[in-house]
Amino acid sequence: MNDATLRTWRALADRPFVQPLRHVWRELTHPPMPPERVARAIREAEATSEIMVAWVQLAGVAAFLIFYLASRPAFDMAMGLEPVPAALLLYGAFVSWRLRHAYAGTLSPSVLSLSAAVDMLLLTALIWSFTLQYDAPAALYLKAPTLLYAFILIALRALRFDVAQVLLTGALAVMGWIVLVLIAAQAAPITNDYPTYMASLSVHWGAEAEKIAALLGTTLVLALAVSRARGLLIRTAVEETAARELSRFLDSGAAKRVRMASAELKAGDGELKPMAIMFLDLRGFSAAAATLAPAQVIAILQEYQGRFVPIIEAAGGSVDKYLGDGILVSFGGGERIGTEAADAFAAVPALIAAGDTWAAERARAGMMPLGVAIAITHGEVVHGVIGHDDRLEFTVIGDAVNLAAKLEKHAKLERARVIATKTAHEHALQQGASTSVVREVGAARVEGAPEPVDLVILA
Repeated sequence: MNDATLRTWRALADRPFVQPLRHVWRELTHPPMPPERVARAIREAEATSEIMVAWVQLAGVAAFLIFYLASRPAFDMAMGLEPVPAALLLYGAFVSWRLRHAYAGTLSPSVLSLSAAVDMLLLTALIWSFTLQYDAPAALYLKAPTLLYAFILIALRALRFDVAQVLLTGALAVMGWIVLVLIAAQAAPITNDYPTYMASLSVHWGAEAEKIAALLGTTLVLALAVSRARGLLIRTAVEETAARELSRFLDSGAAKRVRMASAELKAGDGELKPMAIMFLDLRGFSAAAATLAPAQVIAILQEYQGRFVPIIEAAGGSVDKYLGDGILVSFGGGERIGTEAADAFAAVPALIAAGDTWAAERARAGMMPLGVAIAITHGEVVHGVIGHDDRLEFTVIGDAVNLAAKLEKHAKLERARVIATKTAHEHALQQGASTSVVREVGAARVEGAPEPVDLVILA
């Protein structure tokens, strides 16, 4: 091939009308390879589509049989042969067999290709049988509307998001019609006059070419649509799977905010609001972890978080982050407005009960009991997004957050299981909480706090 010819082919390949065909060709020769879990989801969707296809075909068999019986009196059948009912019953049995395998998930690509071949072979045979059934020239079937069912069969293949199946079915339809036209042309007169063609049993090459072009055009358009839809399906499935997995790294409130955001979230997005901050710490964890294997340490943390986080979330709290054996929780950042302090204190009895139960279970099992310490503060904090470029994080920032972490350590000095600022306790009472205070500590010196803090001990 010389340079001029090569340039001509390249120029043709860059034409806008050729681009869709190139897209379909790439889909066939280099199909996208999504992650296995996404591919598994696509296969499950295709299996569901195949069940739908089979049911539609069974409905089509029933409808075609009804149409045939309804139109039968309009024709004078010279022969006793009626292949249509027998063919439809056999085809119905074949589709039923395929439907059973579709429900069982055992349909292979070769069986699907065979099914497409059977579909078109049956349709072609039915059209050809009109010659025998009505004892008429073969050109009779060129006028029959039965060819329109080929378009339905091609469209049904599009339900699988499989470009190859659409192209195969379309190609078989084209080849079948070409064979029928050639058979008819052997015994029928050829005409170039369209009215004559429509009013007689003759063959018009242009009219038949238009039917073939319609089959080809429908096939290519559907193949392109399926190719684009499959690419979109894969991208959507990948992103949805990733979003579902990534949402597990956020609390439910933050995940919902990400999903419902009307604009792209970026670092610096946030708002100042009153929130209650809770800090949980696992007492005795460091001593226990020093004697355990890493897998056992992780198992303790999983059990600890599995017991306490559901209680926190049920009370309206959001886990901001896990800090080893510490859990930083915020109340007031979700849909509950004006009850943040009351919600935090309302969770305390259930948390204490869960801690006592867990400690008793570990003691009975001969393991070191672990206790849980809880610190609660309240104040104006910034609830929003921090980070840089593609690495963002939802968090809470403010004095109340810093004080909660310091207060949890101060609880050891006070020999307290649950400690809170007096300010947080007063807000909880104002919001309708009912709490019992063991004792109050006035002007306590909390390490790291700039000023003395009034505290309450709840347990």
